[in-house]
Amino acid sequence: MTIICVGELEAERLAGQQNAIVIRQLQGSIPATATAKNIVIAYEPVWAIGTGKTATIDDIREMHGVIRKYLQEKLDNSDDIRILYGGSVKSENAVSILAVENVGGALVGGASLKADQFLAIASAS
Repeated sequence: MTIICVGELEAERLAGQQNAIVIRQLQGSIPATATAKNIVIAYEPVWAIGTGKTATIDDIREMHGVIRKYLQEKLDNSDDIRILYGGSVKSENAVSILAVENVGGALVGGASLKADQFLAIASAS
């Protein structure tokens, strides 16, 4: 299984380019043979990695919708492909993030190093 990580820089988001950036990353990363059995997509905004900053729920919903739409346009049976969210996922925000449409799990970074944090995130899903 391959995890394909996509995400924009903070300057790209502030310039309103996040959707185009992520679509371009998907275009260059997903083979025509991709299926739910051999890929997972992870949306991880670069500006949220290790910074403690997290995308808003609305931003997550929008981007996961953009990714899902792209997958549906390019691949057969794409509805089963999981789209994870990564980027400062913590026990405090996991329930809200995992409740967002098209979020099929979390890509957990630093919080996975703390057993209590990781267990709280795991139980949120």
